[in-house]
Amino acid sequence: MMASHPALFPFIESRQTRHAYIDRTKTLLSIATGRDQDAITTTLPNIATTDERRPTSTFIIRSPSPKELAVLLDPQQCNCRLSDTSSSIKLMYRAAGNGEAPSMATWDVSSSLKEQVHNCCFGGQVIIGILLDGPDAVLVDAAQTNISNMVGISNNGLIQNSILEPGCAIHNNAEVSNTHVMKSAAVIGCGSLTCTEESVAKSSKSCAFDMYNGSMDVEVGPEAGGGRLVHVNVESTLVDVCHALNIDIDSNGGTGAPLVNFEKTKGGVDMNVLCPHSSILHTPQTNHVHLLPYSSINSATSVSAALLLPKSTIKNGCTVSHALLQWNATLTSQSDAHHVFLMERSEVGPHSFTANAIYGPDSHVSGGEVHCTIFGPNANSHHQSLLIGILWPLGRGNVGYGSNVGSNHTGRIPDQETSVGEGTFWGLGCVIKFPVDLTSAPYSIIAAGVQLPPQRIQLPFSLITDGPGGMNQLTPGWLLHYSPYTIARSEVKFANRRTAKRHDFYTGWKILRVGAMDMLVDARDALLFPKVPLAKVFKGEKAIAGLGANQLTEKGRQIGIQAYTDAIQRYALRGMLQRLVDLCNRQKGLTLADALHHVGLNGGVKTSQSKGFSPATSKAKSVVEVARDREISWPTLPWNEASHTDPEALWKHQHSILMKEIPSIVRNGDGNDKLSQLLQKCITLENDHAARVYKSKSRDDVRGAATVPGYKDVHIAAERDSVVLAAKEEADKVRMEVILVEEALAGGTSLRSRL
Repeated sequence: MMASHPALFPFIESRQTRHAYIDRTKTLLSIATGRDQDAITTTLPNIATTDERRPTSTFIIRSPSPKELAVLLDPQQCNCRLSDTSSSIKLMYRAAGNGEAPSMATWDVSSSLKEQVHNCCFGGQVIIGILLDGPDAVLVDAAQTNISNMVGISNNGLIQNSILEPGCAIHNNAEVSNTHVMKSAAVIGCGSLTCTEESVAKSSKSCAFDMYNGSMDVEVGPEAGGGRLVHVNVESTLVDVCHALNIDIDSNGGTGAPLVNFEKTKGGVDMNVLCPHSSILHTPQTNHVHLLPYSSINSATSVSAALLLPKSTIKNGCTVSHALLQWNATLTSQSDAHHVFLMERSEVGPHSFTANAIYGPDSHVSGGEVHCTIFGPNANSHHQSLLIGILWPLGRGNVGYGSNVGSNHTGRIPDQETSVGEGTFWGLGCVIKFPVDLTSAPYSIIAAGVQLPPQRIQLPFSLITDGPGGMNQLTPGWLLHYSPYTIARSEVKFANRRTAKRHDFYTGWKILRVGAMDMLVDARDALLFPKVPLAKVFKGEKAIAGLGANQLTEKGRQIGIQAYTDAIQRYALRGMLQRLVDLCNRQKGLTLADALHHVGLNGGVKTSQSKGFSPATSKAKSVVEVARDREISWPTLPWNEASHTDPEALWKHQHSILMKEIPSIVRNGDGNDKLSQLLQKCITLENDHAARVYKSKSRDDVRGAATVPGYKDVHIAAERDSVVLAAKEEADKVRMEVILVEEALAGGTSLRSRL
């Protein structure tokens, strides 16, 4: 068992709950298959809390009396029959109180049988649950139409080797066999609901599917010629998936976020299990399933080997096999899904085909094909598209209509794959030829119609478009420079759409964080020091490290340098300002020496006497070459960054960046002047960012109004846009904080009183 990290409590509790339900099934199964004809009393935990007054209830399980059996088989009363003479029926009902079981064991329940059981054929060993009037009967509100209130067993072609607890609803099914249906669960209008030893063994052999442990193998990456086998558990997180693939190793050789590590145990049972308030409705074929409370299979075509955690669903014409669904996950609307794992709040459908895929929390695929893929959190593919062999653990991107991200066949074997960076946008009709690596180019846009040849790109926030001469053109930092609105909106969007609360402990990372800044620093160094003499156009990796198989103009290089530099310095200076604000809130009578010491500027600081960017290290060129030539590896995942949970680690990184950037910001001067220059630079960068956010949105407004009639009437103008206004408010906040810090240092009004 894992260490009990608080973030993992919901996952631990889920496993314990699953096993408790299966233990209940095993207890009742041993009674159903036993030869004892006498009444058996057993005490079981109450499995519903809304209408229960005690934690446990005592149940009586016994063979029917001759009178009760006659009522059950009488065509004028229950109109049931036995499939053969070896069939064994037992009745199950609850004692009015835990001490009243002996006296109730001989009660005649014929009248309740007549009311609740009709027109069924029973075979094998079957427990029939009966509700009795009295203080412990299920409270049924006639005004409600919930299926859990349709208590009873009626019009079933064959029920065999099953446990039907009091308060369940089993109606109008062709066959129900090897199934345990608990109180308030329902099976209605289905064809065949079965679970055989052969099907269980076949599932175990094909993908190590284990219902008791809630686990199976999912093969991602190459479709053939190898593969990346991930053994997932229904309570797994993306942290676990990345760890299993060895892509999450941090600088200390481990992982920062907690892992869900369950020991594999034996204890399963070859039965379908429907927990309270779960349901299977109008589904022709269902085999080997376990439904936790409030989960459902509704009007699916076929479902085999599926485990559904609470409030998850498979519905509307889906064909599914070997599926693990976490809380509120959905497979819907004529989708085919095989060997899939859907994490919390993820959704596949309508009209999707997916196999060997892992879907992160809050992800959504509809109308396309996804194979051998890890589809990360908040990733979306809402249109007809193709994804094959994609490793996209950080998600947060979009797949446009007609995107073909699946050219994984070399003509020899379909063994190629692609690793994708956070926030990648695949434009309409783009064609991606494998292998491609974009993990060090997060939030890059592959424009509509682009054909991307095999390559590795390491220039973040880039735009890749068709270029002259048949070679794609890349503009580094395009999103930072020309469309910061996209980044600002994305921060808000991801926070609002992060509804998978059980995964919240690792999915709430910032876009412009420690790992992203390190990538920007590396990318800027690569642009500052090309491998070839300065030219109007740089072509390919031989010209600039990380450029991949693209071309870059000198203008684009300068744009990238400026965009990366502004983002890097804004990140570091905002950290410095926040630290000064916190200090002013805590300490009165602040001196300049106190402030400089607190932000680590009390030592010697190199300054620049010339305009323009001046790198702090004379070894930058060689550092770039070494960094780009090192062994190819995954960037540090956000939840493995120390700053993910430690604010001091964030400041330590911001400070290290700040010290390297100071020579390009500060001119000559004393300590007070240096700090003032840094604070003014912070204001300048924040104002510039707000202006660019506005400009990127207003550019769309102008173009739209000049193109589409009535555009202004139905679009929110940049002046009123919430993202634009938030950026302006942030710039105003920075300006006021700088003023207040300066006043505090000058001995003026305390910062605390002004905030």
